[in-house]
Amino acid sequence: GLGNNNWRFQGVVPVGTMNDASAKGVYDLVGNGWEWTSTVFAGFEGFEPMHDYMEYSADFFDGKHFVLKGASPYTGKLVQRMSFRNWYQANYPYPIAKFRVVK
Repeated sequence: GLGNNNWRFQGVVPVGTMNDASAKGVYDLVGNGWEWTSTVFAGFEGFEPMHDYMEYSADFFDGKHFVLKGASPYTGKLVQRMSFRNWYQANYPYPIAKFRVVK
């Protein structure tokens, strides 16, 4: 599916609006909000910062920032995917993040 990106719906939308279920039948995996995780933000093995963007990630490998996955409605569609990682501190008030309840 197209996902909810580039302000397509001007904010968060109800589950199922985009009719983009995964192969397992799960809706809204990307685009309605960053998926907050409890994983501390750190580089993967072999990580090297991009020359033009060196300060964006490694500066935040401090144990105080956590991984956000996916994208929010305000993320550009070229980078919107479940493997996309971003970071925020727990007390930052505007990450447009979500959580998923699983049973």
